[in-house]
Amino acid sequence: MLEVIAGGAVGALLALLGNYLVVRDTRRGRETASEERAAATLLTQLRRVRADPRFLLNVPEQQVFTEECLTAVLAFRDRQVRQRLTASIDMITNARAVANQHGQGWMDEQVYNMAFADIRACLEARLDRARLPKPDSDWRVAQRSLHAYVGNLVEELTAAEEAADQEREEFLDRMVSWELQERVRPRRDEEPGR
Repeated sequence: MLEVIAGGAVGALLALLGNYLVVRDTRRGRETASEERAAATLLTQLRRVRADPRFLLNVPEQQVFTEECLTAVLAFRDRQVRQRLTASIDMITNARAVANQHGQGWMDEQVYNMAFADIRACLEARLDRARLPKPDSDWRVAQRSLHAYVGNLVEELTAAEEAADQEREEFLDRMVSWELQERVRPRRDEEPGR
């Protein structure tokens, strides 16, 4: 009798382990398939840029490109992969700013090619379930240039906003002062002696 109970417990444990392995493998298979579809979508978008990068000069086209790429990036479960891919996509959409900020003769195409190479390396590593490669030094410099550009842009916008607020306050002060002077000053038809 004890043998039957022990055998039943071992059988139940093996069935539970088997179910766990099937569920785990199914989940991994879905994740892999989802990431492969996302990689294909991302590579399709990059082909568009390689074929004609001028379409990124059109703001609505650039927004559609960015949204489609970032939607594909969200399919990746690894946070570091998402961060690297997003950073490279930002470099592509802001290639002119990165090139201008970096200086030293960089061109938009160099930024594109550097970002494309990083995206490909990240995708290959993720699909092979390998460790992400370290970004090359030019990629890191371009990333810092983009951050510096955005930082400078934020500072300029903040300064412009503060100047506009100051100008608005001065205008309101002048209007209030003018209104008070008008109320205090007697009108011509109300002046004494007329």
